[in-house]
Amino acid sequence: MVKVASIDLGSNSTRLLIADITNGTLTKIYKEHQVTRMADKLSESKIISKESTKLVLKVLAGYFKVIKRNNVENIQIVGTAALRDANNSQDITQLIEKKFGIEVDIVSGEEEGVLTSVGVLNTLGGLDNFLIVDIGGRSTEFIYDSDRRIVSKSINIGVVTLSELFFNNLPPSEEKVLSAIEYIKNNLFQSNIFNGRILIGVAGTFTSLASIFLEQTQFNEQEIHLTELKNMDVFDIYEELLHLNEPQIITKYKGLDPKRAKTIQAGILLAKEIISKYNVNSIKVSNSDILEGLILKKY
Repeated sequence: MVKVASIDLGSNSTRLLIADITNGTLTKIYKEHQVTRMADKLSESKIISKESTKLVLKVLAGYFKVIKRNNVENIQIVGTAALRDANNSQDITQLIEKKFGIEVDIVSGEEEGVLTSVGVLNTLGGLDNFLIVDIGGRSTEFIYDSDRRIVSKSINIGVVTLSELFFNNLPPSEEKVLSAIEYIKNNLFQSNIFNGRILIGVAGTFTSLASIFLEQTQFNEQEIHLTELKNMDVFDIYEELLHLNEPQIITKYKGLDPKRAKTIQAGILLAKEIISKYNVNSIKVSNSDILEGLILKKY
């Protein structure tokens, strides 16, 4: 048995998983996420802000205390879209390496998708004709099976970028919503290869959707895992959310991380448009993703 940790430096959040791994079987010990929003204003400035960098370093300092207490033997850290795109990503990874003594691996969108699929499929078993959708802060990954291979494609749309473009004032105007829908439609893959597949949703938008659907008063990851939502459930939640401002969202949805209130409308609109575009009837939500995939791929 080996005790290991994986950290995901995402565009919207920084996440930690500590697990035991024995003969390829993963047992979760500890999991945490903190919203750090590295993608904030990145489209305009092309750099990750000092504020976000400080917050990431603060969160990592807390995570490394937890890692030390748990006597972890091996740690892996990956960076995704924000670190892929920022002009100052090397400065940030060097800061992390100097402060914590561990190298950050910035993965491509395709690599991110493959790692996510390893984590998801480990808990869902031998699926075929599936489509895994990972809505991140600055990108969205589409992972699917084709001729017994795992294929990953990425688009440069995420909840932070959509929020900055169209949802900077909540609730958004009808004009902003229509512009956001047009923007999403123009950027989604036009192929019908995804039509009618089993859709598995991972990451914050889908877990938040499941939490709202289950009417959780406190976020419960175990309860969310493998929750199934019909397409009309997503459409109904979206219509309910669309007319709320940020304080109203925080008050109404007790199971939602308050820091996600700024981006949840954009995320659910993106999920809704994906469902509509690819004729999806239902979504299965997975709380296993790249964090689990990193560990399982290595061990």
